[in-house]
Amino acid sequence: MALAAEVTKIICVADSSSSLQSKYFTISGMGTDFEQNDYYVWIDVGSGGTDPGLSGTGIEVDISADASNSTVATAVSNALALKADFSTAVSTATITVTNAVRGSVTDAANVNAGFTITTETAGTGTKESNHTHPEDDMMWFIQGENLAIATTKGSDSTSVHSKLGDIKGIDESVIEGLLIHYYAEPTAVDDITDTLDLDNSLHLFVVDYVKSRLFMDRAAQSSDAAIVSSSISLSSAHERNWKDALVKFGNRKREKVGGVRVVRPFDFR
Repeated sequence: MALAAEVTKIICVADSSSSLQSKYFTISGMGTDFEQNDYYVWIDVGSGGTDPGLSGTGIEVDISADASNSTVATAVSNALALKADFSTAVSTATITVTNAVRGSVTDAANVNAGFTITTETAGTGTKESNHTHPEDDMMWFIQGENLAIATTKGSDSTSVHSKLGDIKGIDESVIEGLLIHYYAEPTAVDDITDTLDLDNSLHLFVVDYVKSRLFMDRAAQSSDAAIVSSSISLSSAHERNWKDALVKFGNRKREKVGGVRVVRPFDFR
């Protein structure tokens, strides 16, 4: 199941003789720490309102008496957009609020403002996984160029791909989920402006490789025996540095050999 950000539609109403004074609705965002942040959005008409003082963070929306529904919507949208948890868009009296971070949150709800609030897209994603011990019921295998991650976890159901022991895909929406490290063939360099697709640890040693080729070219082009000798010596030294780096940092790939492997979490002890 894919992660999704909550999307909420809010249809505002107009104020009539301060009818929206201190009225409010609730909405929740997902923080970058993947914890839910709760807000209540309250209307202050002509600076005469009172903060309801609810749990969560209050968002004050300032309007004038008898403000039209579109004016109210713009004011609410602007107030919500000041919070990093939300992005907003307005069309007449309708606000579309999109949570900045994907994850499951409590749906927004009207309390006494008279706004029509609906959840257009329910946020999905939690911090809790069903796989407490992945080494017991998760595995991976390679088929061609494809990496598959599967589980044998299931129920006592006899239906296909549900019962315990059957190999099946992982159906979860975990925000801080499975971290996969993999090795792939680097992108070929075709132009002088291309970026080398190499591990950071090899960047400095690429200079050694280039120098070894340059000194070898210099030796081939010179008729001076001393220059030829020194150039070959320097070329060999830089080539040796390059090859030593490959041995130390370059042999980190894993062979693409088929077969099922167990997923083993990192041991932090």
